[in-house]
Amino acid sequence: MSEFAPFKALVHQRCGLHLEGLAEARLFRAVASLQASTGLTDTTQLLRKISRDPALFDQFVSQLTVNETYFFREPDALDWLVNTYLPERLTTEQPPLSIFSAGCSSGEEPYSVAMMLSERFGERAKALFTLTGGDLDHQVLAKARQAVYGGMAFRALSPAFKKRYFSPHQGRYKLHESLRQWVTFRPFNLLNANEDSPGGPFDVILFRNVSIYFDQQTRRHIHQQLSQLLAPNGILLCGVTETLGNDLGVFELTEAQGIFYFRHAEHPAIVPATPLQPSLLAMDNMAEESISVAESTNKQIASDSCTDVAPQAPHQHATENEPTDSISHQLHTAHRLLNQNAFDDAATLLEELLKQQPWSIDALVLAGLVARWQQQPQLAYDHFKRAIYVAPECWPAHFYLAELYRQGELTGKPAQCQRSYAAVVRLLTTAPTSNGGLDTITPPLPPGDARFLAERYLDAVNLTLASTSTTQGVG
Repeated sequence: MSEFAPFKALVHQRCGLHLEGLAEARLFRAVASLQASTGLTDTTQLLRKISRDPALFDQFVSQLTVNETYFFREPDALDWLVNTYLPERLTTEQPPLSIFSAGCSSGEEPYSVAMMLSERFGERAKALFTLTGGDLDHQVLAKARQAVYGGMAFRALSPAFKKRYFSPHQGRYKLHESLRQWVTFRPFNLLNANEDSPGGPFDVILFRNVSIYFDQQTRRHIHQQLSQLLAPNGILLCGVTETLGNDLGVFELTEAQGIFYFRHAEHPAIVPATPLQPSLLAMDNMAEESISVAESTNKQIASDSCTDVAPQAPHQHATENEPTDSISHQLHTAHRLLNQNAFDDAATLLEELLKQQPWSIDALVLAGLVARWQQQPQLAYDHFKRAIYVAPECWPAHFYLAELYRQGELTGKPAQCQRSYAAVVRLLTTAPTSNGGLDTITPPLPPGDARFLAERYLDAVNLTLASTSTTQGVG
């Protein structure tokens, strides 16, 4: 373990990434990959080499983050930005207004904004706004510039938008050239705004679903760097579950129409808004119940998660007379169709398959994912819950059940989201490489990445619950 400490220190110093806990597994894999590609088995020599070779260091860092993103993520905030904030800002500021996606990964976020601006302002949008994306990972920036996507990237994008802005391309989909050329992508280190500067000052900075990789001290330093890039009357938007964890005193936290954002404290808001009061710290969809992590971890998670599933659901396996090869083939076909975004075909196949094997874990998980990407959250919920009832160890079902609540696709008490994420952490702590009870397909998310994300999201939920509990105790 100690031999990897210098690698952790180097990455933290240069990038700010916090590689403790589960993130160590990715570090070990990244070091092993570099050893294989360089032929250097001595860690001291390898450390010296990546310290002096920027390209090799970039290759190393690209293996250390979970680039889990998709189009129209947390759409309420984007809708407020495009249809309320920016039109109001244009009444007082001379265009073009500049928008920066900090930690843009493979580009889904800035391209989502580009599509929404095109819908709102038509051809004038390119004269009214500039769009820039920045990320430390050169490999994901290359993907962003190509603008070719498939699978999970489209799970929240409406079929109409997909048809309007994308064209089939070698089994995947490519963004139309006019939008691709509109967004500029630049290397960007969150720890040093002056290194490979993305430009600015920016009227809007999106720093969403990125801060989970950084400890509090590093987040505060990042805020100080971003404050140099933010225009005097600009705003900083964080992810919904990250907002409270980013209230670090560098910016003023403000709320408008249910959307939380940050601004320079010394400047008045452009949109009518009020400084955040303690009573507003709870998210709209967060209820008054508060359950500690220890309590939720010690409970029988699977039992708690399945109370509304029919009590009679025998765990059926294929008998000797059943066509198991055919079922396996159908599962692989459904998985392939899902990854190709052929959701209707996948849903039809899975519906027939579930008639044959109503308690197939693989089919239930796939059906849940398909339903979610078809924007049928209640149907997705039903499939995931049934999968958990049959196989309480099915961490993919727990994970995506929690995502339905966290992303606001389903409304419910925060304890429901908390229990499901806690189940993922518990299950993958006990069995880090578990396939979650899946017999045929591979888990839709690597178990290490699932646990990493579940831990981070669980922290955010608990922070919100703690704040809610504190607020309710006042007065």
